[in-house]
This record gives sequence, C-alpha cells and structure tokens, in this order.
Amino acid sequence: MKISKVAVAALLAVGGCSGASSSTPQAKAPSAPASAAAVRVGAAGSACELPVSFELAEDWEPKAVDVEALGELAELARVGVFTVRCEVDAKPAGNIGFLRVHVAGGLSGAPRDHLKMFVKASARGKEVSGVTYSDVQIGGGQAAEVTWESYSKELDHQSKYSAFALNTKDGAMVVQLSPFGADEHPGMLPAFQLAERTLTINS
Repeated sequence: MKISKVAVAALLAVGGCSGASSSTPQAKAPSAPASAAAVRVGAAGSACELPVSFELAEDWEPKAVDVEALGELAELARVGVFTVRCEVDAKPAGNIGFLRVHVAGGLSGAPRDHLKMFVKASARGKEVSGVTYSDVQIGGGQAAEVTWESYSKELDHQSKYSAFALNTKDGAMVVQLSPFGADEHPGMLPAFQLAERTLTINS
C-alpha cells in the first residue's frame, strides 16, 4: 500500500497535542457494529499485515504505517519501545481519532506491565489521571486493558484513551483507542470493543 508521509504525520499528530481540525464532523449515533460481511484487518493481503487480525467498525479506514518512510518524523510513530504498525481512521464514520496498533519487537512478559510502560511513555509532559487496569482474555490468551485520561496545560485540552495489550509472535502489542478529545471517546468505544472481541492470533 502506498503511504503518504505527510498524511501519516498529520494523522499521528491527532494522538498528541496538535494537528487536528477544529471543525468536528457530525458524528453518527454510536451503535454496536454488525458482524455481517465485516471487514477485517491484520491478515496477509489486508490493509495492514499484523500478528493478529480483528474486525473493523463500519466506515473506519485502516492504513499501514511505514515508520522508515517518515524520516525525521518517525518519533511521532513511537511510544517508548512501541512502534505504530497500523492506524484505523474514524473520521469517515463521523469521529476524530484513531485505533492504532503498536508493536514492541522482542518484548514479552505480563500484558499489564506492557500497558504500564505504554501509558507512562505516552504522557509526554501531560498530566495523567484515572488510570484503571484490568486483566482479561483476548484471542484465547492472557491480556490486559486500561483506560486513562490526560490533560495538556499548554493547550487546555482533555483526552481520554483506552488500550489493550497481549503478546504475539512479533512481540508485545498494544491496540490503543486514541480520540482527539475526551468527548469523542464514548462514540468511538464500540469500535475498540469490536476489535477486542473479534481479535484472533494469526498463525
């Protein structure tokens, strides 16, 4: 898949403190996406080839992230030891934000510990609060999930995130729901839950 460096950099910026449009599209009423004829991402030949695959919510658009092609902007695609491999854009479905898949090659251990590392690295100077962890089963294996909020004093901006982590053959993986603002989180949560519920490990 051909990936625009400018487009990817702009998309990645939404997960931080800048780069998002000030005009929010009319959001569709949140609902549980149907599984019939569902689009999956992650398998060979899909928009993003990953160590796992999962269903996408209706109208969410996946794109592979080629970190090497980003050059000096590559740091935008990294959260500590984790690197973005795929991001799924919610804008066509009426929300501003992404579902991002991060992988830390060679990392193993407890999924909850992966999330603790991820949340700490993603703070980037912002105030983090309301961090809630839980151990879960995803794709038939041990996993963990977390929800947290962050506040940027500089921009007076509040965000809310959810993420889950598990171990794969490629290393530790974190799938993060990254809305632009806290008010986008409820409308985007069903897409995150769909990914979590339908995830399978690729052989």
